[in-house]
Amino acid sequence: MPKTDSRTLGKPKVIRLETLSLLLRPYQSKDREFFMALNCDPEVRRHMNGPMTELAAGQRFDGMLAGDSADQSFCWAIVEKETSTFVGHAFLQRVDDHMFPELGFLFFKSFWGRGYATEVARRLVEHCLSDCDLRGLSATVDCDHAPSIRVLEKAGFKEERVATDELGPFFVYSIQRSNSRRLTAVKC
Repeated sequence: MPKTDSRTLGKPKVIRLETLSLLLRPYQSKDREFFMALNCDPEVRRHMNGPMTELAAGQRFDGMLAGDSADQSFCWAIVEKETSTFVGHAFLQRVDDHMFPELGFLFFKSFWGRGYATEVARRLVEHCLSDCDLRGLSATVDCDHAPSIRVLEKAGFKEERVATDELGPFFVYSIQRSNSRRLTAVKC
């Protein structure tokens, strides 16, 4: 991603990123079935406003492949390096209620508890705040979703505030790059 203002994601191309175990790559047409299954699964999306309909998931997938970034979002397919197995989805998106772009991720239940979410969160923080020169990132998490809260805290995010929407209360977390370019978490 090119250098960009902290309030926008610009129009950069999604690039391949790696962690110890995973590859984050742009979506390909062969990923449609996996994306649909992941986003239509009620348990996987329980803490993300519920499952998507097949129509909505299909439209979202088609938009990603077409490069439709009207919502200024950037998405990665997450696959295991060793097996090339599709394990999840990561995204960055502009949200009007947040000072910084929002980071999010989903994984198939069979891959929960392996540390993959922490690997992805840390790698995207590094990429966005160092390589892309964004000033910060935000993330939202249901107040009762302890595993995702731990992931965000391991990646350096700090709780900023509690917010509420039609589905109830949730935490807003953030991490900000300091002037010395060292990554530090701060309250906004």
